Amino acid sequence: MKSLLTLGILLMVISGCSEHEKSVEKIQSFEFQNIPVDEKIKKALSADYLKSMGLDKSVLTYLSSYYKKRGYKPRWIDISALTVEGEKLKKALQDTFALGIPHNRIKYGATENFIQDELWLTVTASQTINDLQNGIIDYEEKKKKKVNFASAGQLDQLFIFDDSTDIRLQFMKYGPMDVNYRVICQGLIEFTDTYPMDTSTFDVRSIKYDTTMAIKKAQIALVSKGYLKAGVEDSLGVTEALTVFQEHNGLKPDGVIGKYTSQALNESTVRKVERSILALDKIRSQRKYPEKYIRINIPEYKLRFVVNDIVQSDHNIVVGKFVNQTPELESNLRKIVVYPYWNVPYSISSKEILPALKRDSGYLALHDYKLLKKGEEVDPLTVDWKSIRQNAFPYRIQQQPGPRNSLGVIKFDFYNEHSVYFHDTPSKGLFGADVRAYSHGCMRTQNPIALAKAILDFDSIPYRRNDVISDTLDSLLERSTNIEVGLLERVPIYIDYVTVARVDERMVTYIDIYGRDEEYLRIMRE
Repeated sequence: MKSLLTLGILLMVISGCSEHEKSVEKIQSFEFQNIPVDEKIKKALSADYLKSMGLDKSVLTYLSSYYKKRGYKPRWIDISALTVEGEKLKKALQDTFALGIPHNRIKYGATENFIQDELWLTVTASQTINDLQNGIIDYEEKKKKKVNFASAGQLDQLFIFDDSTDIRLQFMKYGPMDVNYRVICQGLIEFTDTYPMDTSTFDVRSIKYDTTMAIKKAQIALVSKGYLKAGVEDSLGVTEALTVFQEHNGLKPDGVIGKYTSQALNESTVRKVERSILALDKIRSQRKYPEKYIRINIPEYKLRFVVNDIVQSDHNIVVGKFVNQTPELESNLRKIVVYPYWNVPYSISSKEILPALKRDSGYLALHDYKLLKKGEEVDPLTVDWKSIRQNAFPYRIQQQPGPRNSLGVIKFDFYNEHSVYFHDTPSKGLFGADVRAYSHGCMRTQNPIALAKAILDFDSIPYRRNDVISDTLDSLLERSTNIEVGLLERVPIYIDYVTVARVDERMVTYIDIYGRDEEYLRIMRE
């Protein structure tokens, strides 16, 4: 009896499968019938047919709504094939890197006929437009956003003017109205068209370890990445290819295989492209900027003061070393300090200054430091420094204002829990380096007096302008005394971490100096 019941269930399952297959076959037969194409699309919008294509119920709801509004007229096909526009769109959506979308984000399924291409094009184009408008990653929750659809009106804005138009450029209009975004989009298209999407990683080391081996491995990497033709051995050809590669990666184009050039060579081309896509996604998700603000981009080593979308002051900066990373944050600039004091952080006092004091108790006087305990000054010559332990340093060290002060002659003060700020420095040499990660976390700023003057020139509130202007600031600096200049209107500060940026209307991929991109790349690859 049990075996008969099992046999009956098996026959029912087989019968059910057979009926479903017959149903799909019956539905699919319309594709070759001599009926209007809009009737074919209407027939295709059935649950069974879409399921046979691998599309779910949410897609059915979207497609039904979209084509009903169109009276079931096709968007990408004519009577029997894809239009030129449809062909271009299909090619673009099957390689989404150039659109700023990860490959695994949008699925374009296998198709058997032009009706299925019509439906897949509508689905994937709509999902791509939605991603370009709303972003892929939720940066607060640190997870991917759900794939969704654009409105019918937004999808219908996508069109080609003539056969020469690159449809990929049409997708840029769905992103932010931001010049940095547009330049990176254009650069990404040009890069993916020019260079192979190489997934290879390499093991190039700086020439300081082995010059011959460094050059040999660099050649292999440059050939694989498409910067150098195979078989080119002459040093001039290799150097030229290397300098182009360095320019693309924000490095000094000197043709030298140093620490950061080797690091850039070792990264796969695909990962660089993924970082470009991440940069675009960060721009899509960024805050709306006010009329006046300061923005610092850590991997670019740049500070910009912007008013009404115009950069009023542009500065190279030095950021924190890998072990003393500059944080990402938002705050408000509230005052400018002329000839500042430097209250040395405990970590620097105990780890760096204490060993110097154990060697020479006159170290503090030599560098204009004062030793304080409970607010009272202590003579460093009276302290038994050899008995002081690093993890029990009982003093506070303060450097006095002056030309030797580590903060230089001007400091920009804003509250944040990390106690970082940007400031002048007596050490000017590092501003010429391509990778400028040398500080303890604060941001040393090139030409800070010019920045201060620009900020003060725009510091005003209704019926009042800041009394301290360019000339006044010069006179304050001549006095060589500590003075705080309060701002009438606080200036928003944004410290970001975006490793791909616009430089002179071209895209540049910078070294991921702190390795912060990887967390979000993992989310993107899920």
